[in-house]
Amino acid sequence: FVDIGSRECYVGMLYACYDLIRLHVVMEVSWRHGLTDFTMPFMINYMSQQASAIDTLKKDNEARKAREAKEQKEEDSTPILGGSRLMLTQGSTSPMTNGFAPQPTGYRGF
Repeated sequence: FVDIGSRECYVGMLYACYDLIRLHVVMEVSWRHGLTDFTMPFMINYMSQQASAIDTLKKDNEARKAREAKEQKEEDSTPILGGSRLMLTQGSTSPMTNGFAPQPTGYRGF
């Protein structure tokens, strides 16, 4: 469209192929052929979309950093083994002692 001088078709192609055309190619063609005025709406829309994507990424990154800081703080405040349970003071949760299950002896406490 640039070679035949159809500027309107050039602009239509920019919007029809918006996702397929790289910005640097559009800028180079418009600069070489003096089509900057016709390309400017495309470039404004592209830059606006890029700015909104960057803002979204910044917000997500800040939220992730805050979440990681909170998780790190919680992780630093908990004990390494057993959460809040101490094995020495509360004992084990299994009925096995020293790896062996208690054996019935036939004695019943009355």
